[in-house]
Amino acid sequence: MNTFWIPFITGLTTGGVSCFAVQGGLLTSALATEEEINVSKSLRTRALAVFLIAKLTAYTLLGFLLGVIGSKLIITPRLQGWFQIVIGVYMLITAANLLNLHPFFKIFVIRPPKFVFKLLRNQTKVKSFFTPIVLGAMTILIPCGVTQAMMLLAISSSNPLTATTILFAFILGTIPVFFAIGLAANELFKHKAFVIVAALVVTVMGIISINSGQVLRGSVQTLQNYWIVMFGQSETAKLGNIVNIAVTSSGYKADVNTVKVGVPVKLILTTNNVTSCARAFTIPSINYFKLLPISGTETVEFTPTKIGRLTYTCSMGMYSGYLNVIE
Repeated sequence: MNTFWIPFITGLTTGGVSCFAVQGGLLTSALATEEEINVSKSLRTRALAVFLIAKLTAYTLLGFLLGVIGSKLIITPRLQGWFQIVIGVYMLITAANLLNLHPFFKIFVIRPPKFVFKLLRNQTKVKSFFTPIVLGAMTILIPCGVTQAMMLLAISSSNPLTATTILFAFILGTIPVFFAIGLAANELFKHKAFVIVAALVVTVMGIISINSGQVLRGSVQTLQNYWIVMFGQSETAKLGNIVNIAVTSSGYKADVNTVKVGVPVKLILTTNNVTSCARAFTIPSINYFKLLPISGTETVEFTPTKIGRLTYTCSMGMYSGYLNVIE
C-alpha cells in the first residue's frame, strides 16, 4: 500500500506545489482563450479536467516504460540508496530554485530541447479541447524536481506495475492542487510566503530522502546515529547469535542487539499482518534482500565479517534497526 500512499501524499503536498511552479504556465495556456471568445465557467472547468486527465494518462504510461527499463537493471540495496540520495538532491535543488537562491542551481535542472518549448508555444494557439489534451500530455517533457525524483524511484523499483503505480499515485496526488489553484496561479505565486513554505517543505523531504539513502547504503552517517551521539542515548548490550526480530508495519524490534564477528548469525523474522514496506527486508552491507510474507516467519543466516554497526532496513530506508558486531 505504501507504493501508492507515499507517492500520493508526496504529490498532494510538496509535489503539487513544486509541479505547479514549473507547469503552471502550461495549465494557464490550456485554459486561455482570446478575449473575444466569451467561454463559460463550465467550459473552462471541462478544459481543466481534460488537461489533468491527459497529464495523468501520460505519466501513467511513462511509469510503465520506466519500470520496463528498471526491470533490466540489477538494483542492489546500496544502489537503491544512491537513487534515494539523488532523489533528495533533486528535491533540495528544487527548493533552491523556488527560492531563487542563486543562478548556479539552475544548471542542474533538466530541461527539454529548445524546439520542444517552441512546439508548446505553438500548441497554445489551437482553440479547442485538443490544446489542453496536448499540453497536459506534454507536461512529461518539463517535469519539476520532485517529479524527476519520482521518476528515478519508478526506475529503481525494477517492476513495471510498481513503477506505473508510483507515477499514477504521485500525479493523482498533484491533481487537487492543480485544480484548486489553476485559474489563480499568477496571483498565488506573487506572494513570497507561499513560495517559501513550499521550498521549506521540499527541503525537509529532500533531507529525509538523503538520510533514507544513507540508511540503505549501510552508512553510519545518518540522522539517527547523529541523534544517538549528540544526546548520549545508549542501551544494554544483549549478546547472541540467534536474533528474533518482530516485524510490524511501523518497523523492527529485536531481542538481541550484539553479535560476534566471524560467528554465524541466524535472524528469525516474524511478521503478523504487516502491510508496510517493512516487509521488504534488506541488509545493505551483504546486499541481502527478501520480501517477507504478510504473516509468517523467514530465516536469514550469514556470518559478520567486520566489526562495527550492521544495519538492516526496509527497501525505502524508512524503518531500520542494527546489530553491533564485536570481537
